[in-house]
Amino acid sequence: MNTKPITITVDEAVHRYAAEQVELGRARSVSAYFNEAALHRMETERQADVAWRTAVEKANQDPAVVERAQRRARKAQEILNAG
Repeated sequence: MNTKPITITVDEAVHRYAAEQVELGRARSVSAYFNEAALHRMETERQADVAWRTAVEKANQDPAVVERAQRRARKAQEILNAG
């Protein structure tokens, strides 16, 4: 994997924790710890996006759900336009 050096600012407690993970052998380095954390977040967000798209697709298959969502959207738009 190609790497790119960057500079980040983190809370002292977060840095201390990352350094402890290195000392305990749970991470190769502080940089590796943050890289692994970012990769984990990327995967979690990817899974959430897939779950959201799946739920929307399922909801779109039910005309009653679609109609209810459209009514709610129209009502929300009315409220926003009234204010």
